[in-house]
Amino acid sequence: MGRRIWRRSANANFTDKMFLVLFSVATVAVLASPGRVKLPWLIVAVNTICCLLVAGLAQAARQSRLWRFLHDWYPLGIFIVCFEEASRLSFVVRDAWQDHYLLALESRLFAVPPTVWLGRHGSPLLTEILEIGYFSYFVLLMIVGGALYPWADKRPFRQLMDATVLSYSLCYLVFALFPTEGPAHTLAAQHNFAIPGGGPFHWIVGLIQENAGVHGNAFPSAHVAGAVVALFYAWRYTPRLGSGLTPLVALLGVGAVYDRYHYASDVVAGIFFGLIPAWLVLRGWVGPPGSGGAILARP
Repeated sequence: MGRRIWRRSANANFTDKMFLVLFSVATVAVLASPGRVKLPWLIVAVNTICCLLVAGLAQAARQSRLWRFLHDWYPLGIFIVCFEEASRLSFVVRDAWQDHYLLALESRLFAVPPTVWLGRHGSPLLTEILEIGYFSYFVLLMIVGGALYPWADKRPFRQLMDATVLSYSLCYLVFALFPTEGPAHTLAAQHNFAIPGGGPFHWIVGLIQENAGVHGNAFPSAHVAGAVVALFYAWRYTPRLGSGLTPLVALLGVGAVYDRYHYASDVVAGIFFGLIPAWLVLRGWVGPPGSGGAILARP
């Protein structure tokens, strides 16, 4: 099976290769310690299917525009699979949550945990405004990628995708080495009040979290990291779009704490886990050679 996937991935780009490495490493980790993971063989099966899909799309991309389009955009679906799987691998390396380190750090910096403080000053209007920012995460990559994709030179789009998969991969690595469950669980006793209800954005974010949210994956915030990567390339190549998206990313960071998904330290770490990969890919230090950092003209 491994040789078959390798042959099919001969035309793989950096994003493809990162996914193949991710799923291969995760599979090895599951097989090495199946007792630490629920339904280990299901995870192995899903990883194998994903590897075949990635390799197959890399091979088919040269056959037609449709296959090339699917190959360029398939990461949007694979990211969801990886994020969900990362939560299932929380204890593949460690035996317990590590939140106490973050709680100790923030107790030295803040008299009241930021997520608790924000909740005490919440209101329906504030909830809805912050949820607009939080919801923007789910469309930011599509917005920035969609703005860059029509360009004749595909390097900006490829840089965006490569930096995003690198950023998420680093987050997944930390999730396994330093698993944290977040303030909704560790500070539940201090959250003795409900988040004030908002409007439609509050409802839709709650619906997404209820059906697709995970227990774990708190530090660093992968949502913030991914949003920062998208914003970085928006500013780099389409500054007007970058200026319009900046307030949404700022609201996303605050909303992640307000909604009790993340500690403030998760958000700060997420910013760095977005900026560093974005910069490395832009400079050509990671990813395909010759990607460079020059500003490219639109067609």
